[in-house]
Amino acid sequence: MKAFIKATALACVIIAYNNFYLAFRLDTNSDEAAESIIIELEKEEIKDEAAESIIIELEKEEIKDEAAESIIIELEKEEIKDEAAESIIIELEKEETNSVESYDSVLYERQLHEALTPLPESQSKTGFYTKQFMAGLCNQYGRFVGTILLARTTNGFDQIINESINWKDTYGTDTTIHTSKLWDLVHWNSFYPMLPRFVRYEKETHKDLISAPSSFKIDGKNYTHPTVKYNVSEGHNIWNSSLSISPPPFGQFPNQGENQYRQLTTSINNVRAKYDLKLSLKMYETILKGALRPHPFLQAIVDQTASKFGGLNDEGYMVIHMRVEPDMNKQRNCGDKKVWYVDNITDMVYKQYPKPPVQTVLLVFARALIEAMEIDAKKSERGLSHHQKVNRHNLNEINDLLDNGMWGGKVKVVEAGSAIVEEAGNPFYKYYSNIAGGIVNFFLAIQSKILVGTEVSTWSTLSINTRFYRGIKENYFYRPEGLHWVTPPNVTKPHKFVC
Repeated sequence: MKAFIKATALACVIIAYNNFYLAFRLDTNSDEAAESIIIELEKEEIKDEAAESIIIELEKEEIKDEAAESIIIELEKEEIKDEAAESIIIELEKEETNSVESYDSVLYERQLHEALTPLPESQSKTGFYTKQFMAGLCNQYGRFVGTILLARTTNGFDQIINESINWKDTYGTDTTIHTSKLWDLVHWNSFYPMLPRFVRYEKETHKDLISAPSSFKIDGKNYTHPTVKYNVSEGHNIWNSSLSISPPPFGQFPNQGENQYRQLTTSINNVRAKYDLKLSLKMYETILKGALRPHPFLQAIVDQTASKFGGLNDEGYMVIHMRVEPDMNKQRNCGDKKVWYVDNITDMVYKQYPKPPVQTVLLVFARALIEAMEIDAKKSERGLSHHQKVNRHNLNEINDLLDNGMWGGKVKVVEAGSAIVEEAGNPFYKYYSNIAGGIVNFFLAIQSKILVGTEVSTWSTLSINTRFYRGIKENYFYRPEGLHWVTPPNVTKPHKFVC
């Protein structure tokens, strides 16, 4: 949907002794906003008591998700004479589009537009990633870290085309979503030059790329996924280093990013990274210490939920990763490290903490997978299999915890993730609530007072390792013999995932 509106001489100039105010109200149209808004205020010489002309031009292009993709405000101000104002204040007021506070989408999109502006190639070499992330959130997280390492340490890139790196909503819509929609790239780019910057595709600069946007609908509304791809003549091999291509590609072979990540984590475990992979190690630590944080909309959900769980007196909250879904119980690897039953896990927690250490416990688990097996079990005419019996037991235990709490009902037990993303009221993130909810749960775990997980899970391992680099030490793995403290004060390196 495209619209072009021009308004000339649409303004009111109030000249007071010291100030000249112009207020323009921007309506985001119930969670949708223009992908690009250009506001130009061309101000000619102000004479005695009023402005001679003000031109406000708005260009509204493809309507996108929750906020404007970019906002450029240019103020061209000529000399203001004696009786005119000394300042111009422009307020862009956005109608509240959701229940999430502390997030100004208009302001952020303006900042994002500025942050994604490419630096000249003479200063920073730009690369275009050619592969696609797969699997679950934490596997993609590892591939992302590896891809960043691949860009900088192997290829020498200082900038990465934003549109070239997409995440996959694997267990939700099974479609891709831009890095800039899930993560705060304004914050990320502030870590340049330690980390490569993300920059937007620009036609005049990146001459061998072409925009190939795709559109889709959410609740009957049009959204655009601004895909970019190579556009070269037939027979032109983009991987031929003797041929010029702008920007050059990286990620030629499958799993290069994943391999970079595994090489680094293995080197860290062997205490060789600080000697052999100094730059990679520093980049990795920078990312886990906070360079990669959720998109401001999702971060606002994390912060508000964490505050709510912690209580008025800031008693804090615990996260327990209940990795007892059917897919895990069917896997044979690392069976000696698995705990199969929810009540066995909670018994370990009670033993470690006889008295309530927190106000709230957040359970992290894939309800959809557990309930899907229970639905199949109810349809079965041949009796329950062992896995179905275990699954039903765990589902009942989880529901009982949610209904009755822990420590005799003194501590409330909740689940979050996709549900609280959907409740936030933003159609775009509601559509992608599976991966967005996974990110929310992951960062709630990072910010928790106590984290209990399992070493057979990449989710638990990555969240605990992130907390290790942030100096948060109360992290446990549940094992058949009981809780194991993963990060006591004498531990000097993160846990190596081996399952």
